[in-house]
Amino acid sequence: MNKSIVNKVLIFVVVTVWGLIIYKYWFPSSSDEVHSNHMNFNGNIYKPKKIKEVSIVLLERDPFLAKKKKHKKKKEESYKKRVVKKTKQKQKKDDFIWPKIKYLGFLKKQNEPKKILLMINGTFKNLNENEKILKKITIDKVYKDSIIIQGKKSSKTIKKGV
Repeated sequence: MNKSIVNKVLIFVVVTVWGLIIYKYWFPSSSDEVHSNHMNFNGNIYKPKKIKEVSIVLLERDPFLAKKKKHKKKKEESYKKRVVKKTKQKQKKDDFIWPKIKYLGFLKKQNEPKKILLMINGTFKNLNENEKILKKITIDKVYKDSIIIQGKKSSKTIKKGV
């Protein structure tokens, strides 16, 4: 056979098959309507059967690993507003809180004690050695890179620039 004849026959077959598919889609037959309305041949309306409800039971242990699963229980949130009273803890009179102290350096002139520059809680103070910073804090010793401060019960070393 000639190639052109084979091509024409195949094109005709493909066009007719697609034509039938489109015709069935756009113009359904009456037999399709009976099945789409769920009716039997007797004219009875088809009702689907009810399915039994099944409850799923969680296993307490994994059967493959032989380990028990830990189930986290969800806490039920109550919608009531809870009033929480905050009590301020009063500091004891003996409790001592160190202020924020930053050592910036010192100056020394001939025949004069060392002048120390400190930043205490954000304010600059120029003090002498063995002078009181606050009521309970005194400067004990001064070095080039650090100072030792004596509190009521304890001492603290503060490095320069920290």
